[in-house]
Amino acid sequence: MQVKPKNASRFRHEFQSLERQDRERVFEALKTLAETAVPQNAICLEKNYYRLRTGGIRVIYQLIKEEDLILVGAILKRNEKTYKDWKRYFR
Repeated sequence: MQVKPKNASRFRHEFQSLERQDRERVFEALKTLAETAVPQNAICLEKNYYRLRTGGIRVIYQLIKEEDLILVGAILKRNEKTYKDWKRYFR
């Protein structure tokens, strides 16, 4: 499975703004997604949209089975706004 960011500049900014330990966790989580599209700790937000928890960080992604592709919409620190209007990351 191929893992790509929906918006490369936003992905780069979000990834770079993480602390080193969180970046390493997210990197490992993305490698896991490449092997297993819906790992055990992934939660379905809506059909084909998931969130993956890695420590205090959430990776919100879309699974496109027909294209064998995972689009990463956002990498966010968990807070009260994390899931509010999460679909905006895929517009």
